[in-house]
Amino acid sequence: MSAGAKTHSEGRAGPRKSWGIGLALLVLALVAGGAAAWGVVSRRADDSKLAQWTLERAVPMVAVVRPEASAGTRELILPGDVDAYYTAVIHAQVGGYIQKWDKDIGASVKAGDLLATIDTPALDQQLAEAREQLTKAQANQALAAVTAERWQSLKKTGAVSQQAADEKSADEQAQEAEVAAVSANVDRLKAMKGFARIVAPFDGTVTRRNIDIGSLVSDSTSSGASLFEVSDTHEMRVYVDVPQSYAADLREGMTATLSLPQYPGRTFPATIATTARAIDTRSRTLLVELSAKNGDGALQPGSFAEVRFEIPTSSDKLRLPASAIIFRDRATEVATIGPNNRVVMKRVEIAEDFGADVAIASGVGPQDMVIASPLDSIGEGDEVRVSTQNDGAPAQVGEAERQQPVTGGSSSVAQDAAQGRRE
Repeated sequence: MSAGAKTHSEGRAGPRKSWGIGLALLVLALVAGGAAAWGVVSRRADDSKLAQWTLERAVPMVAVVRPEASAGTRELILPGDVDAYYTAVIHAQVGGYIQKWDKDIGASVKAGDLLATIDTPALDQQLAEAREQLTKAQANQALAAVTAERWQSLKKTGAVSQQAADEKSADEQAQEAEVAAVSANVDRLKAMKGFARIVAPFDGTVTRRNIDIGSLVSDSTSSGASLFEVSDTHEMRVYVDVPQSYAADLREGMTATLSLPQYPGRTFPATIATTARAIDTRSRTLLVELSAKNGDGALQPGSFAEVRFEIPTSSDKLRLPASAIIFRDRATEVATIGPNNRVVMKRVEIAEDFGADVAIASGVGPQDMVIASPLDSIGEGDEVRVSTQNDGAPAQVGEAERQQPVTGGSSSVAQDAAQGRRE
């Protein structure tokens, strides 16, 4: 091929090659532009979703509960002390040494049973001397009586004066008085000797013995230790200090149940026998006495007991969980759900504090949807989302939570409200 022909062919191939390169660059530009556009659109969609997600999370989700009538009973649990129905602390009334003891702790006794005998040498000596004095006084009295009779006879004959006869009669009366005095002393010492026998004052159980053979005992109850303690445990007394806020709810004849640590799973019935009818100024509590039958002897004096009272509640009050109550600005409020899921704050008045629950006297009705556990920062008009169950109904506070028992150590919502008012 000639040189001129090659030049003409190369001239035609040059424009075609340039056109192909331009087309490739154009396609690449279009792809890059489409990718950039897709990225922008995708980022905008993601930003929109993120904004929507953030907005949804900014609205808090809350559980709600409707106020319910508080008719029924509530459980009040308080600590109590179990004591015997009667307890006799027996002291010695004569001094001496323990000669023997007949009953040990845990022994069942009848009234008059011998518990111990005291050897009383000093008292025995006093009694012997008193009896000798009585014999002497009786002899002197007999002599004075014979003398007075003779002088009365001599007075009739004029051998003695009236004055002398009267003196002998007065001496006879003095000797009679001496005999009576010494005789009374002998009787007193005999009675004291009878106290050397320590006997049970009533049917019961020996719960304490503080002596042994040879122990020295004193007749002073103020300084001497007790010899025995005897308790009547056929029925027990249970003492409970009830807070003043519940004092009006407990009345004579109401029943209760006792639980003791040594008998897990077992309860004992008891009945309110009486109350002190006065509030202790130091503890602000009312002393309540209950009685409990103890036929099998399971209840023991000195035991700790958990006492459960069933207290009837008023039916004209509405009940809410204590967690729903808000204390701020010296007011007691609850947060309710209004139109468009906006919060409406309502002031309420607490009638009774049950510990986990409170009874509301005014401020809300059964139709209100009350937020069960509102945030501290919640306020009027805030938007919230109501948590729902599977069926779409508003979540309610569980029945078990509403019926939590009131214990003596639980915090009081009413006290919290009072503290808020003081502040």
